[in-house]
Amino acid sequence: MTDRNRIILHTSESIHFIDIRNILYCRSTNSYTTFYTSDNEPVVVSKNLKDCEIDLAGHGFFRPHQSYLVNLAHLQRIDKTKGFQLILTGNNLIPTSTRRKKELLHILLNESRFQTGIQHFQV
Repeated sequence: MTDRNRIILHTSESIHFIDIRNILYCRSTNSYTTFYTSDNEPVVVSKNLKDCEIDLAGHGFFRPHQSYLVNLAHLQRIDKTKGFQLILTGNNLIPTSTRRKKELLHILLNESRFQTGIQHFQV
């Protein structure tokens, strides 16, 4: 469940109100998803990544790999020498699957917030 700026995460111990802009990435392990944020400890919920992706749709998230969902607002750079690894705020390293590279580049090259300074980018 979300409102405009926050997502509400239910764990076995608490209900967390997380500012969506502070989410760096989500990582899935089976039917559990861990939310990593810039200002809190990781929050583990009993929810699959697909449901989290739906909850965060329209907020600038991208799924570069079957186990990860990243907030592109925290993307710092892409390391092409290590399999197109995404490097987020805090030096968090996120893998990108081969089949998702082109879609990621399309998003980065076509969204206006990423246009500044991008002239040519090769895979």
